[in-house]
Amino acid sequence: KLGCDLIGGLDPASFDRDVKGHLDVVFGLAEKHGAGIDIHLHDGGTLGLFEIEEIAARSTALGMQGKVAVSHAYALGDISADALAKAGELLAASGVAIMTNAPGNHPFPPVAALRKAGVTVFAGSDNIRDSWWPYGDGDMLNRANMIGYRSGFYEDCQLEAAYDVVSHAGARALGLEGYGIAVGAKADFVALRAEHVPEAVVAVPKERTVYRAGREVIRDGKVVDPAGLTGLPSA
Repeated sequence: KLGCDLIGGLDPASFDRDVKGHLDVVFGLAEKHGAGIDIHLHDGGTLGLFEIEEIAARSTALGMQGKVAVSHAYALGDISADALAKAGELLAASGVAIMTNAPGNHPFPPVAALRKAGVTVFAGSDNIRDSWWPYGDGDMLNRANMIGYRSGFYEDCQLEAAYDVVSHAGARALGLEGYGIAVGAKADFVALRAEHVPEAVVAVPKERTVYRAGREVIRDGKVVDPAGLTGLPSA
């Protein structure tokens, strides 16, 4: 009622030990208030897969395709190829998106296989340099590099896919409007030195210029237009 646009959940089986009860609360609140859902799911193997199947079934039954995401979903990287193929079909049909940050000490969702199945796979930075995840820096280009590295992406088309995961796929999962380089878009973008997208993913250039609503606001890590960041008119 106060304007929350997303309802979160966490490991219904291992945390609450009640998959049905946990999902009843999460989906019940989301349906009542028209909010989206993000469930952080760390449970692996067949247990995690069962929870993913339950989340997908609920999303389809309630007509919430495109409004539900599962973050981490380690189980998808911890099952057989046949089980993954079936899970991919189910996720694509239910419109459930999968978020991964390609963590170094966990199996993670096979990005290429899920994208091929039609699943929206997008990326997040996870936490920002805290005790839980000290490697988070909010740099999504760096995250594309990590996803490509851990996924064994070497060809240009694969590196472009890694970039899509941290950009356009994320925008689709979040339901953002006016995203991208197109007439009528918001003109929020980052300019950097690279000959093409694959080079940007592997080189992760640090010299960048950030534009908001078409105005240069940050250059090489320094704010050049504070008013442009806040939306206030310049003095």
